[in-house]
Amino acid sequence: MSGREFPGRMNPNFSFITSMVVSGYAICQANNCSPSCTAGHTQAGGGGIMLWGTFSWATLGPVVVVEETMKAANYLNIIEDQLHLHMAFVFPTGNGIFQQDNAPCHKAQIVSEWFE
Repeated sequence: MSGREFPGRMNPNFSFITSMVVSGYAICQANNCSPSCTAGHTQAGGGGIMLWGTFSWATLGPVVVVEETMKAANYLNIIEDQLHLHMAFVFPTGNGIFQQDNAPCHKAQIVSEWFE
């Protein structure tokens, strides 16, 4: 895999909670994140993080920290490792539809061939 997976957990009322520490910054995602769990932002030169994840009406999928430039081969590794398992779990009858935007790594020939 070309990233680290930080699986979340579902609490009984189905709100998705994920906590992780990346590059010294704590990131907290929840329905109502408290101010003590968030940090300010810096524009231009403040660093960055790239995440890959899936979501549907029913649930959120895994969040993967992308540690490399997102090129077709890296993207393909992530979707091979994450997408099939998530889709099979969330849509066991095969009625799910995966959509993506027109980022160059999504349109690469090796990615298109994988989806065929």
